[in-house]
Amino acid sequence: MNIGTAIHYLRKQRGWTQQQLADFANTSKSNISNLENGNQGYSPAILQYLAKAFGCSVSQIFLLAEQLEKHEDIQKNWQNMPIDSLFIQLPSEIQNTLHQLIISLIQTHNKNY
Repeated sequence: MNIGTAIHYLRKQRGWTQQQLADFANTSKSNISNLENGNQGYSPAILQYLAKAFGCSVSQIFLLAEQLEKHEDIQKNWQNMPIDSLFIQLPSEIQNTLHQLIISLIQTHNKNY
């Protein structure tokens, strides 16, 4: 599994340059480039910084990497992706809104049963 593919994908989804992601993740542009191209490994620290920049967990980045590997043409196959992989592709403000909506739906469901 290539974690760099997921990092590249998430960065592009947000419209960020490598320099912008590097700034958000407290690293250098060359580190981002090397990660995306699979030219270097990753440390737990850089993964934490990247996850924070993307507004997700490290495990969600790995899940997305796995899904991207399974589905070559993500635009046609996004319907088959797990909800976690879809969720982290959204901007954080939409994630927060959906999170609150899901909590509300669960509370309503639990009251009815």
